[in-house]
Amino acid sequence: MTTRWSPFVKQIVVVGCLLAAVWLLSREEVLLAPLILTFLLSFLLSYPVNFIVRHTGWPRTLVAALAFLAFLVIVITAPVLVVPRLIGLVISLGNVLLKVITELTSATPKPIQIASTLTFDLGPYYAPINQWLTSFLAPDVSVLQNLQNILFPFATGAAVVVRGAVSSLLGVFFVLFISFFLVKDWPLITRFTLFRLPEPFRPELRCLWSELAAVWDAFVRGQLTVGLVMGIIIWLATSILGIRNAPALGLLSALAEFVPGVGSTIAGVIGTLIAYFTGSTWIKLPPLGFAAITAGVYFLATQFENWYILPRIVGRRVSLHPIVIITGALAGAQLGGILGILLAAPTIASIRVLFGYAFHKILNEDPFPQSGAEQAPMARWRALAASQVVRGVFFDLDGTLIETDDELVGRLARRLAFLSRLLPAQEQVRLARRWLMASEVFVNGFITLLDRLSLDSLLFRLNDTLHRWRGLRPPEAFVAVAGTPEMLRELAGRYRLAIVTSRSRREADAFLAQYDLTDLFYAIITRNDVTRLKPHPMPMRAAAHKLGLPLAQCVMVGDTGVDVRSAKSAGALAVGVLCGFGEKGDLRNADLVIETTGELGKWL
Repeated sequence: MTTRWSPFVKQIVVVGCLLAAVWLLSREEVLLAPLILTFLLSFLLSYPVNFIVRHTGWPRTLVAALAFLAFLVIVITAPVLVVPRLIGLVISLGNVLLKVITELTSATPKPIQIASTLTFDLGPYYAPINQWLTSFLAPDVSVLQNLQNILFPFATGAAVVVRGAVSSLLGVFFVLFISFFLVKDWPLITRFTLFRLPEPFRPELRCLWSELAAVWDAFVRGQLTVGLVMGIIIWLATSILGIRNAPALGLLSALAEFVPGVGSTIAGVIGTLIAYFTGSTWIKLPPLGFAAITAGVYFLATQFENWYILPRIVGRRVSLHPIVIITGALAGAQLGGILGILLAAPTIASIRVLFGYAFHKILNEDPFPQSGAEQAPMARWRALAASQVVRGVFFDLDGTLIETDDELVGRLARRLAFLSRLLPAQEQVRLARRWLMASEVFVNGFITLLDRLSLDSLLFRLNDTLHRWRGLRPPEAFVAVAGTPEMLRELAGRYRLAIVTSRSRREADAFLAQYDLTDLFYAIITRNDVTRLKPHPMPMRAAAHKLGLPLAQCVMVGDTGVDVRSAKSAGALAVGVLCGFGEKGDLRNADLVIETTGELGKWL
């Protein structure tokens, strides 16, 4: 026999547990850094473990053990192979920065005379900067203490305990031991926790957990990738400019990406100062001119990062206003030192998710409306169609109107059978299709080159070979995608239709004649009609010109990212179909993605 707790007793227990957790964290700061490192290590190692388990079916315990063994090998060998070179780069960069700071402290800005009666004297404004730079060369004890407190917030009071816990064998064992069991038993831990929750709360909390996991997944993968890409870009750019210590500047830019908000700016300022004081090894320009060029390179790299890399790699989940990121980094520096600065962005993004969930629950709203998510593509497309009148529809042929050659996909997949231990049969087929899809850009470029060189006879002889490379059917084996002839006859009464393909005119005419579709199309744009093929926008422009329509009133329907890119660059709408080589990820920039071309009628 048991008794039920009253609501008051339950509230007392919950509040007491929360107070105990807060008290424990405030009193046992020694555990905070190891716990954060434990979760970060387990999060990073879960990527290869999940990938190998998902694609091989090997036991998770074995894969986790192998992953940790590989990690230990890397940690042990890195000090011998990598660390000395990194230390050399850092020391070299430090010497250059010391020289730059010395030059800045000895510099005296001269008055700037704009007119006979207008002169700007920057000396009084430069004096505080000079004093601040001098403090780096001969730092005061209090300055060093404050810097130590920012970098290592637990260095006061419990400093001896922290250093002993983290650097000792016990601290290392704690991090590795807990991380290993988190990675190995994470599915069990998730199921155990989920089934301990009340049944009505499980779907919502599962969605909430997925959102939080997606935030940290985007941050970890994104920061590592962005840091690597920006480091390589800056290294190559500064090497081309002839700036000394280019590898060190690339390393600095890669590491600076982990400092939220201002990291890339700091790296750019340092690189520009080094360019100003050390000059180039081959460019003969005044120091100020060369520094301006270097600053421009850093600026362009940063804009490329902000407008292209971050949206595609990190995504919207960790997208925060710079003010929020910088404020969070300052708060993180006080609360968690270096780790607080590095983890400020995903922590704030996670808090945003939690507050959003709580806000919807307080207002008695559904925080994860599944029906809205399902209707989002239709609503977005209807809004586009209402604001942008559609009068013309362009169609690709292969994978859109003509079935792809699955026999070739199967042959290519069978050649990947040696990867069966790593890739199941389904993944081998998927890889084969992606390989054939990726070949479109290269084959189209090769065709354009032959056309530019007037090697039409060679192109004619290679035609069948090029199609086989891309998994395309020969004319005698054309098969229309199910439902497309009927769909085209229906749309022809309401829209002007056109074919935009990389095939030859002969092949396009053969397919249309085979299914009695020739009279439905106002224009047929093939490789014989343009000098540049997709993804260049020229085929789209040629089709719109023949239809007598502006591109803003046209839609391109295709099965690959090449079709989408061509449409977008021309200014037309893009519809992706999944009946060809493309997958949803490849067609993510399309305005609409549908399962098969035969469904297009209900969307227009």
